[in-house]
Amino acid sequence: MDSAVERLVRLAVEWSSTEDAKAERVALWESLSPDERQQTGESRAFISFANATKLISDPFEHSNESPPKPDIRTSIDGQNYYFELGEITDQGLARNIHIAQKTKEVSGCTLSQVDPLAKMLKQKCEKKYETNDAHVDLLLYYWRQCPYEPAIQDYMSENRYEIERLIKNSQFDKIWIYDWQSGKVLKKIER
Repeated sequence: MDSAVERLVRLAVEWSSTEDAKAERVALWESLSPDERQQTGESRAFISFANATKLISDPFEHSNESPPKPDIRTSIDGQNYYFELGEITDQGLARNIHIAQKTKEVSGCTLSQVDPLAKMLKQKCEKKYETNDAHVDLLLYYWRQCPYEPAIQDYMSENRYEIERLIKNSQFDKIWIYDWQSGKVLKKIER
């Protein structure tokens, strides 16, 4: 991990509400480029997922990668292992959150549970990644949008064959659907 990104991720994961810690988080965030901010979010999501699943002993032992490689490289059982990440968020909701953060005004909107998941699955599974024959999993996660599990399970069940086709034609060994807020794996699909 890059030093500023790693420091900010550690501060966020090892949360402290002191004014000094808050000031340091804000200063670090403001010093990051857009790519580093994305890497920070990906690292935080990965660390939360890795802690929840116990896949690796030290979730901080990973590096952020750039395309055409998957987002995260780590080691599992002594072997390189990659994770491609994707946040599942309805775009209307994301836009309204962005506007609310800038204007400090809250507004509501409708959102879809299924469309962002279906779009992200298709988009990520159809993409090719440079992995040098290392294993790669897809980690789709909810962060800004709370998942409604019955709708997700219905979608997965009703579209089982399409999802199986997508994973079969992709590079992914597994697809994980993860709720960052609850620390819960909602679905794990293996090739």
